[in-house]
Parts: sequence; structure tokens; C-alpha cells
Amino acid sequence: MSDYKQYVNLLLNNEKYGIDIMDIEEILRMLEITKVPKAPDFVEGIINIRGKVIPIVDLRKKIGITANEYTNSTRIIVVGLKGKKVGLIVDQVEEVLRVETNIIDKAPAASTSVDNTYIKGVARLKSGMVIILDVHEIFGKSEANALSMF
Repeated sequence: MSDYKQYVNLLLNNEKYGIDIMDIEEILRMLEITKVPKAPDFVEGIINIRGKVIPIVDLRKKIGITANEYTNSTRIIVVGLKGKKVGLIVDQVEEVLRVETNIIDKAPAASTSVDNTYIKGVARLKSGMVIILDVHEIFGKSEANALSMF
């Protein structure tokens, strides 16, 4: 019997990515983002969700993908990182995928435009390949410390 994991399938500049559903707290439509003076370059600003201030990061910019304009499909995925909530802007959220763990391969060294430290693996699906991101590895220690200031 195979083991399964669930991933939220999302698009970043028309490329398919997945984030472990267990790392996601909620998915929001795009909200107005308040810019923060002297914030790190990777922080787009902050939003207020039910009285909590959450830093917002454009995931495309953070992992080195060309950023497009925000559209009606743009979403904010709120994830929990080391006890802190962070919102990640993505182009589109498509669906929840139930993936057999045995069809997830390690990412080849030069397979994508994304730094391999962020990648858990690549899922081979009938509909194509999905790059599985490790949200806990996207931010370095100094970046995580900067995010904790919000």
C-alpha cells in the first residue's frame, strides 16, 4: 500500500508548484498590502487578518521567478513558519493534489529556474511535472529573523 501526501497545486509564472497542505493555514484572495518603510526587499508589505499583522512576500520574486501583474486569480497563501504566519503571493491556486510519495523524485541539479534548496522534489503526474517546494527552506536565518519583526 502506497503512502500519500497532499499538496496545494499553484502556478508561478505558468509553472506548476506544490506546497504541502500541512504547511498552509489559509488561502486568501489578493488584499490591499500596506508597504512598510525599510522592510527587506523580499517583503511586499503587511496585511491585517482578523487583528493579526502578517508580512507578505511575493513568492515569485523570492525564489527568482519573473513576477507578473496581480490578477483576479492572484492569491495569498498563509503558511506557518517557525511559529510565525507569513503570506506568500502566488499567481493562482489550482487544486489539492493527492500524490503517492513513491512518484516524487529528487530534483535534478539543473532542472528548474529555482534554487534547489527550496525544492523537496518533483512529482511525476499524468498532467505533467509539479515542483514540490519546501516553504521552511525558502527563508534563510537572517530573513526569518527579519520576518519575525512584523
